[in-house]
Amino acid sequence: MSTRLRFRTNSCVTGRRHLVRRRRRGTALSEAGPALFLLLMFALFPLIDVIYFGISYYSVLTLNDLQLREASKSAKSMAVSNTGEVIAGIPNKWASSAMGGLAKLTAPPVTNVDYKLSEVAVYVTVTTNVSIEPLLKIPFLTKIPALGAPVEMKVARTKVLENPNDMFR
Repeated sequence: MSTRLRFRTNSCVTGRRHLVRRRRRGTALSEAGPALFLLLMFALFPLIDVIYFGISYYSVLTLNDLQLREASKSAKSMAVSNTGEVIAGIPNKWASSAMGGLAKLTAPPVTNVDYKLSEVAVYVTVTTNVSIEPLLKIPFLTKIPALGAPVEMKVARTKVLENPNDMFR
């Protein structure tokens, strides 16, 4: 009879241990949903937006570099013209390319071309203003630029004019 009691108590203890294991697994599973939500909303999606903003910044920097190269080679009257290659032509070609398509702009880029005459050389400055939309708009972070709101960006670079006589044409 004592063997029988021992057998029953051992099986009861084993059964309780199995129940305890199930309870621990169940609570871990019930916490996975909210943890996954927090991980996606506050870690993964913002990281994707920040990486996208870096790619868009590089794309706008490339646009500004192309405009600056053209402005340093062409005459001032052609570079400052609203229908010229620097202000209208290059941004249109850039927007239709793959690199320009990466940046989701709220409006077309606005470009300003300025010339500065110094004692040594003539400098041309090209300023490109853009507004970039975030790739994924996170509903909880609507007022933070690059995560829920557009980013206003201004890229300005200066270069020496290749032919200083072009400033006066």
